[in-house]
Amino acid sequence: MQKRQSQGFTLLELLVAISIFSVLGLGSYQLLQTVSASHDKVRSHVETYSRLNMAIQVIQRDFSQFVPRAVRDEYGEALPALQFDDEDYVIELSRSGWTNPAGRPRSEIQRVAYSLDYDTEELTRHFWLVLDRAEDSEPVSQVLLTGVADFRVMGFVDEEDDDFALDEDDVGSAWPLAVEVTIATEEIGEVTRIFQLIDTYVAEPSTGSPGDDGDEGSGENPDPAEPGLVPDPDITTPGVEN
Repeated sequence: MQKRQSQGFTLLELLVAISIFSVLGLGSYQLLQTVSASHDKVRSHVETYSRLNMAIQVIQRDFSQFVPRAVRDEYGEALPALQFDDEDYVIELSRSGWTNPAGRPRSEIQRVAYSLDYDTEELTRHFWLVLDRAEDSEPVSQVLLTGVADFRVMGFVDEEDDDFALDEDDVGSAWPLAVEVTIATEEIGEVTRIFQLIDTYVAEPSTGSPGDDGDEGSGENPDPAEPGLVPDPDITTPGVEN
């Protein structure tokens, strides 16, 4: 019986097989690259949103604990409890609830401010160790968020006839009932939040020496029935929308 001679692949068949495997390999590689790029993009957005959410929580905590405690700057000039768009900061305010686990001799009220560096796109939170500053009082600065293109804060005052409106004659004695905070980032875009403020009286600035917090250590809200705690018409509230 004659043995059947085995036959191998021809050169043409080998070339066709290699071409098919090359196309499949290239398609698989491109699919893997697309999935990997999508995963990196989603992870970047999640991380950005997480950092943005943490920054908003810090800002909300500051505004929700706002207290109408005016302070004095390093030159002895009175600063309102809430100040919009001054030379160095977008917003500056006094807030309570500054924890003191070490029991240091200081107030539980803290002066904080926010600034935006448009060159580095860094949103920074500043706070002072004292309320009424001395000439050598420097703020402690913490970068809160990076990649910030814009940061805006607007105050609103509610009237019976027109919500979120403030008469020009009342600007000196009224505080915003709420503030609108807008943060614009490159990856997410603009995010806007509205935070409600407390409705209370304005404490006059301390008459003590700069750097001395006086009797502010309790951190309690001022009692309007106490003498001297009245709305201060000389402290204006710039940045409130008319």
